Amino acid sequence: MSGGHFDYDCFRISEFADKLKHEIDVNDDKTENEFGDRRGYHFNINTLNRVTVAHRIIEKAGKLAKEIEWLYSGDHSERSFNGLMDEMLGEGQ
Repeated sequence: MSGGHFDYDCFRISEFADKLKHEIDVNDDKTENEFGDRRGYHFNINTLNRVTVAHRIIEKAGKLAKEIEWLYSGDHSERSFNGLMDEMLGEGQ
């Protein structure tokens, strides 16, 4: 398995992004959970749009963190890492 230099913490960022995406998806869910509370938070559209923008940033941060994890673990050369960074950040084009 690749990575490991930072104890795979990059995946915690991605996991947070996945959980946040789920909350965005169920925002309007009115069904009840096991405690009798509505599942969705029912944030207004403006708030939900801002959370969605934040989600995209966090999701990208998780991907960037993974590539850094791989770089420090010796799974990327500097050249391949820099190429991936350019691609992911839209630079060098």
